[in-house]
Amino acid sequence: NDYDDVLPSLNLRYELSEDLVARVAVSRTLSRPDFSALGGALTADDTTNTGNGGNPNLAPITSDNLDLSLEWYYGPRSLLSASLFYMDLSDYVSFGTYQTDLLNIRTGQYETYTISAPVNANGKVKGFELAWQTPFTENVGLWANYTYADAKEDGGADLVGASRNTYNLGLYFENERFNARVAYTYRSEFFVGLDRSSPQYQDETDTVSASLGYQVNDRLSLHLEGLNLNDQVLKYYGLNEDQ
Repeated sequence: NDYDDVLPSLNLRYELSEDLVARVAVSRTLSRPDFSALGGALTADDTTNTGNGGNPNLAPITSDNLDLSLEWYYGPRSLLSASLFYMDLSDYVSFGTYQTDLLNIRTGQYETYTISAPVNANGKVKGFELAWQTPFTENVGLWANYTYADAKEDGGADLVGASRNTYNLGLYFENERFNARVAYTYRSEFFVGLDRSSPQYQDETDTVSASLGYQVNDRLSLHLEGLNLNDQVLKYYGLNEDQ
């Protein structure tokens, strides 16, 4: 595919007071479908006459974005903020179906198959974010944030990969030589796509991660990071959790 686009952006900041800042951001962004969505190959089930495949004709995703935020720096290394966001998505990669004739190896006849594949669709995302960070002592602090997102295609279907609720909690320690962090992340269930024409959702997940760092000297530092320390099991279901 060949395509051209103009991607403007504007960021404004206004200091309401010494420790209170308002921000406005307007932008147009572009991202391309991943290779798994663009792949042209497909797999078919000769029993149910269904299958899955890619779509090499997908257009890139564009989004017109608006962000409004208010930030209160109420103390040293302390922040309390709230923001509203809106995204108008064009050519978002969703999932749909099309029908094509394929050779059924079981019967030896050409038959009509229903293939689930990525398609371009339009949608909108709107929501808000809350964030807080504060130190307890000179070396120990806490941060937390929460995001609510209402993400729908123009036809009312769920957008792929969008959780309605997401939040993070974290605790840190740091001095001139050593730093340590532990974080907890939660996201609610979200739509992941179609499997042989049937919708699939990933269930809610929560994960724990941690990191350690040590500054040996001005030129050398050591870093260790651990992910999914609670050994989260991913679960998927269809139209409801009983499927």
